[in-house]
Amino acid sequence: MTRTDATTSTAAGTAGAPVIGRDLPPLGRAFRIVAGVCGLLLLGFRIPWNGDPGAHLGMASLYLVLIAAAYVGVFGLARGPLSRGLGPWIPAGVLQAPVLIYPFGLGSGPLHDALAAYTAGSLLLNAAIGYAGLEVAALPSLVWRRRYAIYSPFNAVDLAETALARRTGDRDGALRWARVPAALATAFVFVAFWLVDYVAFMPFLPEGAGEAMRLPGALAWVLLAPAALLAWEARRRRDRLTGAAALVLALLTPMFVVDMVPEVLWMAVIGGGLVAAVAAAVRWAAGARRARRAP
Repeated sequence: MTRTDATTSTAAGTAGAPVIGRDLPPLGRAFRIVAGVCGLLLLGFRIPWNGDPGAHLGMASLYLVLIAAAYVGVFGLARGPLSRGLGPWIPAGVLQAPVLIYPFGLGSGPLHDALAAYTAGSLLLNAAIGYAGLEVAALPSLVWRRRYAIYSPFNAVDLAETALARRTGDRDGALRWARVPAALATAFVFVAFWLVDYVAFMPFLPEGAGEAMRLPGALAWVLLAPAALLAWEARRRRDRLTGAAALVLALLTPMFVVDMVPEVLWMAVIGGGLVAAVAAAVRWAAGARRARRAP
């Protein structure tokens, strides 16, 4: 069985609660399966079948092996800092930063396809092994038999699911019933404005079908209703996990409205991780300076 390490600080509300970025809930697993399958299908249509597919696939396969080996190696070297409580943000930003070559147009087509194949395949591996951490860390986690909490955009799904699935007290009957439409509204927005984007790009769809599948962005504002419910409950129960879920849902709403969910979420994780890394470096430098000045 894969070893589980929970040495990093996480948004777990109570003892025994699922660790966001490490423990995979059921709907989060299904969400990753759909996203991974769609990613691999889209990748299949990117291959130049009418040109020289052999050379393209050969180079992409070589890049895929190198990418996998690099992540396994880096993760192995970083096991010490991760065990000492590096936190879930810094490794998320650093390990995911290479994906920026795609939006900035750096590298060749086979390299982009290899990175896309590694990410999509990692989503399926996440679902298979029950690991909710960063996608590119799924294979290293399996190889090194350690699971560290490392944040991913898909943790927004896990956080909402965990918070909405938590039990309420016997005196909270009205709140318990309010959770049902809140959960349905959250699932609707996540599917309609996240997963549908993957499906809408499928080339085998009839012309115009992809655009017809996209709903008006204004419908995403219904996500504020479950966010408000969770915020009220978090304040009343002083539950940090539920409060984090409320904040994430509120912050996600404008991203869904502008129909740029995956891109914005990836940039948020990478940016948050890099900012955390810079802040940690500044703190370390300040501490070292104080240590030198001390008698």
